[in-house]
Amino acid sequence: MKNKIIGILVCMLLIATVISVTNTASACTGFMAKKDNKVLAGHNEDWWDPDPYINIVPPKNGNHGYVYFECKQWGSTEGVIFHGVNDQGLYYAGYTTPKLNVKFDPTKPLLLEEPFFYFLEKFSTIDEVFDYLKGYNLWLTNFIGLNTAQFLFVDRTGNSAIFEGDDIIYKEGNFQVVTNFLQSHPELGGLLNAFERYDTAISMLENMSEISVDYFKNIANATQNEKVRVPTQYSIICDLKNNLIYLCHYQNYENVVIIDMEEEFENGEQRIYLPSLFEPTDNQPPIAPNLPNCPQKLRIFKKYVFKVENTTDPDNDWDEIYYKFDWGDGTESNWFNKKMSDDGFVFHRWKKLGEYEIRLKAKDIYGNESDWSDPEPIQITLLRDSNRPILDFIRDLINNLFQNLFFQKNGII
Repeated sequence: MKNKIIGILVCMLLIATVISVTNTASACTGFMAKKDNKVLAGHNEDWWDPDPYINIVPPKNGNHGYVYFECKQWGSTEGVIFHGVNDQGLYYAGYTTPKLNVKFDPTKPLLLEEPFFYFLEKFSTIDEVFDYLKGYNLWLTNFIGLNTAQFLFVDRTGNSAIFEGDDIIYKEGNFQVVTNFLQSHPELGGLLNAFERYDTAISMLENMSEISVDYFKNIANATQNEKVRVPTQYSIICDLKNNLIYLCHYQNYENVVIIDMEEEFENGEQRIYLPSLFEPTDNQPPIAPNLPNCPQKLRIFKKYVFKVENTTDPDNDWDEIYYKFDWGDGTESNWFNKKMSDDGFVFHRWKKLGEYEIRLKAKDIYGNESDWSDPEPIQITLLRDSNRPILDFIRDLINNLFQNLFFQKNGII
């Protein structure tokens, strides 16, 4: 691959704001249909993290076998379980929504543990799932933030429903669609073209003459996100009667990997890096990016913005490039590209005085990483503009200190 031309611009302090949920929301589209003795469930995983994993858990100790998909939350190294399917044909997937608090029910015990593994291990139908959930107070649950999420459940009989916490919306007719708005409260709005994606999927399912994996791929293609900050990282179509998963990667619906759950169970428990299933045999890593010089002295607690420019990959149209900063203080940025980070802007602040080295690296959508760039030394100081009054400088320093303490307390930095 040719060298990537990268520019880094260190800008002025930006006013601290809390990032809205739409910046990191999972803008996914889900759909299912039952027809001609077939039951299919489809899903686009629209997410910032380019490193999803597939986890395969064979049946054991009387539990069902299952497959689940794992991505990372923004700012975290921990995986989050977004969706899964078991060998009984029970399927679920989660979708970010506008906030709506679940009602408090003091007559029921709190559900404090995330129940998805239990569902996949023990249950076969959506009725079993909902009977279980109805027995708990979901107000203080770790159910992947049920106040800002909903879940589509489908089983191989063709039953399906959207679980919103206080409301369950059962399928009417032979199909159901879910995106990023609450169908019981559409007045709350939606995230990232949620209504448009919903209408597209509904229209295609209404005009479906025959249910097939190919037609579901067309729906996934029509509702995928390509030019937004949370692109479609992968799409899945589950044949719930035959325990087959059809997998597409990064908006390419021509190249399909089929996962036969029964065959994979025979290979034992596995954790598979999903992009590796699609990597071309001659794929090469990106060239290590150049990190230009930045000011040698930066102020402590000040929030700086770095801008990555002109990210290109002339050798492969599908081979988009992601970048990561090593800030030298024991932390690294998330992987990002220009779509996902306000046209290439990434923020950081240093919280301790001292000398540091900044580095940058790149990787393609298959996870093939470049070397780190040459390091750029910086010094974090109490530096102030010599033309600014000392009292203004002290006031800003104190404000930044309290701002930093607030961010730490609330887990923002």
